[in-house]
Amino acid sequence: MSIKSLIVKCSVFVLAALIVSVAQAADSGGGGGGGNSAHPYINLSPSFVTNYDGGGRLRYLKVDVAVRVLRPTNTAVVNHMPYIRNALIELFSSQLEENLSSTQGVEILREKALAEVRRSIDYLEGGGGEDVTDLYFTSFVLQQ
Repeated sequence: MSIKSLIVKCSVFVLAALIVSVAQAADSGGGGGGGNSAHPYINLSPSFVTNYDGGGRLRYLKVDVAVRVLRPTNTAVVNHMPYIRNALIELFSSQLEENLSSTQGVEILREKALAEVRRSIDYLEGGGGEDVTDLYFTSFVLQQ
């Protein structure tokens, strides 16, 4: 086998692996919005699990979060997922029990989380946070 044919075979293998990984990322990141959606959803998985309300008893919060982006090609959320997840964990863990036990409190937290995601992208990308059009809690569980 010549070196040239070996390079071609390796290139084809790498290209196939890249296509599979991009397809898997699209499947795991865009749940619910469909591949052709003008405003796709990106799931911030895995679930956020944190304790909250620094009082005496340990209380846990488990939240599944999805964001909706303006363009299907927007990669800022995916590229900066560790930073965004850290910012959201800090936000979730700083909540008080009375803020999480009402519908209004959960809605306020959702709005704060959206603002935090936008702020994070603006900080890291020098703008573009407005491309995140909304944020949704797809699951919200408290253990008090």
